[in-house]
Amino acid sequence: MQNVLAIDIAKGKSMVTLINSCGEVLIEPYEINHSIKDFSNLLNRIKQLKLDNISVIMESTGIYHRPVERFFLENNFKVYTINALYSKMYKRNLRKTKTDKLDCLSLSELYFTNNFKQYIRPDNIYLNMNALARQYFALDQLCANLKNRYKNLVYLCFPEYELLFKKEAIYSDIALSFIADYPHTEIISNTRIDHLQHYFKNNNYKRWKQKPTLIKEAAKNSYPSVSKDDEIVSDLSQLAKLIRNYQNEIDSIKLKLINYGKQTKYFTAINSIFGIGEFTASIMIAELNDINRFNNIKELTAYCGLDPSIKQSGKSINIHGPISKSGNKYMRKLLFVSCLNIIRLSSKCHVKNDIEIYYRKKRNEGKHHYVAMIACTTKLLRQILALCKQLDK
Repeated sequence: MQNVLAIDIAKGKSMVTLINSCGEVLIEPYEINHSIKDFSNLLNRIKQLKLDNISVIMESTGIYHRPVERFFLENNFKVYTINALYSKMYKRNLRKTKTDKLDCLSLSELYFTNNFKQYIRPDNIYLNMNALARQYFALDQLCANLKNRYKNLVYLCFPEYELLFKKEAIYSDIALSFIADYPHTEIISNTRIDHLQHYFKNNNYKRWKQKPTLIKEAAKNSYPSVSKDDEIVSDLSQLAKLIRNYQNEIDSIKLKLINYGKQTKYFTAINSIFGIGEFTASIMIAELNDINRFNNIKELTAYCGLDPSIKQSGKSINIHGPISKSGNKYMRKLLFVSCLNIIRLSSKCHVKNDIEIYYRKKRNEGKHHYVAMIACTTKLLRQILALCKQLDK
């Protein structure tokens, strides 16, 4: 006889019940906290029943199901983690009333129908890569916000400073380090030129003689918005240090991701695509995990949220609607940026590339830039899937 432990997951707590295939409730639904004490008590109650063939079913709910999943896997239970959307559809068809206890019972009923797709837990290398990728995206976004404020504060304390560096060089290590130590024009003006030159030389700056001279001259002629004793000056110094630390951490994450990526079998295939470097290939693998789990391109495009949203009303059916955007937003962004890089590199290097040719074709058909780009992302996704599937043959 089959037995199932159905668990309705919430943040920090869960509702659990144990039911057999005859519909007999062996453990009445009750609430547990995600703690060693409550997990151990539940395990003891299960052992006291002396049952064989016990499975565990739960929903995949972001990060909240992970401690429960880990506990039962480590205690040698067969764990089924299912898509929350699928179980929601099943519950909707079953009954309108919704409580945690009823959700538990619905999960057990779903298990005995045997009509669900099991969530495949990725290997540890993919889990580690995904954790690094999400940390990268979080720090990158935070760093972008800090850079916007940094430029505003630089303008208040030393308006000409940004003009002394080319493009993104204002965020370089030496530029951030210098403004952190000399955050106001008056401080720079009162510092001897040989001290400033020594500072740049110690930081291995090539133009260590010329750059300090230019900075000092600009500082002498500058009239900033605040005095050197203003709190904004100390804010600028602190902000420059923060950005430096975040950028160093981001660089460290990139190296780790590349090292992990090179250990996977898909790295070489994705990296071989024109315009996709080692880091982009690695972070794509981090988001897609084992690409072999996708049976076809439809599943993969749906996972990335690139599938069209279909709307039907009576005889009217719009099958060419906008993309659903219900999938992995990080992967969509990676694909979009990768296609932009491929198109730009192809034009710059005069290299014929399928993505660039496809983009020009869509534009010549009168398609908007973004419509053409979305079409290119789907084409790139097809190429990635095809290359990775060839490795598994």
